[in-house]
Amino acid sequence: MSENMYRCKNCGWEGELKADHCPHCLSSVHSEDSEGYECLGTLQPVSILVDEKGNWDIVSRCSRCGELVSYPVREEDNPLVLLSIASRPLAMPPFPIEKTEELTLMMGGQGDMEGYYEQGN
Repeated sequence: MSENMYRCKNCGWEGELKADHCPHCLSSVHSEDSEGYECLGTLQPVSILVDEKGNWDIVSRCSRCGELVSYPVREEDNPLVLLSIASRPLAMPPFPIEKTEELTLMMGGQGDMEGYYEQGN
């Protein structure tokens, strides 16, 4: 493998690396933790952060030390993986979706959508 070629330790993708993460699976190596100690764990993408200007960042968690880090999305990043990560909260909400009415009632709401749309919402 030539000097400027990269092989991802997570997915095995090979190519020229233009950023600090694999453009195929969006993972990277956590070189050092927040205290400056060598870590070398795998940074796995867990979420997408959108700033006030609309720029996307990849939020990753280290498989070894658990630290969260973020880095900018690059043009060469895999759009399907990005969208998969961004839509994960909608696909797997942190509560059973069939319990929405019950949870709303527990929080003091009416628990149904009847009349909601008639009020112009």
